Amino acid sequence: MTRGMRRLLPLLLALAAVVGPQARAQVSAALVDPQPLRLLKGSDLWTIPDAALGQFVASGTFSDQRLLWLVSGSGWPDEALRTALVRPYGVDFLAVARFLDSAPGQAFLARQSQAYKPLPARAGVRDLRVVALRAAILADARDGTISALGIVRRLPVPLVLDLAGSGPVRCSDLPCEDPRQCRSVLSWLVFLPACLQAATASA
Repeated sequence: MTRGMRRLLPLLLALAAVVGPQARAQVSAALVDPQPLRLLKGSDLWTIPDAALGQFVASGTFSDQRLLWLVSGSGWPDEALRTALVRPYGVDFLAVARFLDSAPGQAFLARQSQAYKPLPARAGVRDLRVVALRAAILADARDGTISALGIVRRLPVPLVLDLAGSGPVRCSDLPCEDPRQCRSVLSWLVFLPACLQAATASA
């Protein structure tokens, strides 16, 4: 691992925290109908089940080859992603709601949802990207914490990430030791709750 990556890992690993009982408990927490991670790559629709994401976080093993592809192409070590996907970020629910309803919050939601699309079968329905991401964030924030995996699981409607073009835009402007850390799906996802925590704390 290079020196530059060592400087970035503390943000993602929470001061070198390792995957342990707390992370496993979060993975196994009961959720009503958790959403899978859906991606559109060319004409192929990929659906990565929530169980496959949970298995990766809990044990570092893969039951889905597409998830393996995402992890391999993320630019981050597996253990960093396992921790970052379920790392809880403390937030004040009302502060999060106020931020998301403000002009800067609406701009944040628009940027962070721009790679989302309705499922191809649902094309033509009302654009729910911003509304759905806002709802997912608020649903996850009700207990005073948010996490990357928690937000994805709570999307209220089926949405798919379109990997065409630039794909998701990471909210952080931290330098990237590996270019994939700036543009990969999982890198975008794990920075989302950290950016929200920072934005609501300074609002």
